[in-house]
Amino acid sequence: MIGAPQIHLPGLAGMLRRSFFPLDISTHPDTPFRADVRLGEFSRCRLADVQASAHTASMSRQSCGQLERRYVKIVWQQQGHVQLVQQGLQLDLQPGGWTVYEASQPYELSTAEDTVFTALLCESHGQDELLRLAQQAAGQAMPIQGGAAVALSTLRAMCGENGLLPRQSSSLAVDFVISLLSREMLLRDSGAATRRRSAQEALLQEAQAYLRCHLGEHHLSPDTIASTLCVSRRTLYHAFELAGETPQALIRRLRLERCRDALTRADTAGSSITQLALEFGFADPAYFSRAFRQRFGCTPSQYRRQALSAAAPH
Repeated sequence: MIGAPQIHLPGLAGMLRRSFFPLDISTHPDTPFRADVRLGEFSRCRLADVQASAHTASMSRQSCGQLERRYVKIVWQQQGHVQLVQQGLQLDLQPGGWTVYEASQPYELSTAEDTVFTALLCESHGQDELLRLAQQAAGQAMPIQGGAAVALSTLRAMCGENGLLPRQSSSLAVDFVISLLSREMLLRDSGAATRRRSAQEALLQEAQAYLRCHLGEHHLSPDTIASTLCVSRRTLYHAFELAGETPQALIRRLRLERCRDALTRADTAGSSITQLALEFGFADPAYFSRAFRQRFGCTPSQYRRQALSAAAPH
């Protein structure tokens, strides 16, 4: 581990370019800059433990173009917060959070206060697990807990060995760290998917209950349901995918089923087919008749005659 206590800006930039990464460093003109950076190297990765005052570190498109390999950087934030901007995404990384991104794509990492963080920079070999991890975590900040906390502790333990670890052991340890972080992302995504499905199921039940109570209203539609439940039309349709039919299809099916049931009751024998159609939300009797025949294989009038005939005493 290379220690560099209380480095000023020119020395820091030069040391980082030589030993870590070709970053462009800038500071606030009215704020004295100090930094304590400790660097370590093992396997295909380099580690930096950083304590620094307010600054901005960036990779320009020109600097990225000069790299011979692709790199992925993992950052564990311990004190202060930093803002990461890359490819149109903006991330505010708070203390106790970690993130990962491709460092060989242009980015800017800035902080307006004293900050403490640990950064692991790794060479990426094509479409490997590191790049998949960076793509999966794009724009996300995760808590330093579980596998992410164990990964950070493992790196610190490796640094405590002061370069005495054999290369093969270092390589295995780095693979272990990357595997831990990938597993952490997998668990996070799985948990998010479970929560998303639970929310969709709750929305589906609420929407189904609402439309059953308002089937007779001519203005009932996916848009009115979404508006009433304060969700977007797209969100509503995603929830209905769990039921295997669209909101409009469910509205039509339930209306037809209610009309069919009404046609079999003696108390509706005096009501015309048109009256029943209007009562259950069909504004166009001709459309109702076509939809009924398509659904049940006969016209409403035929269904009524058959039902009443079967119910009559012989």
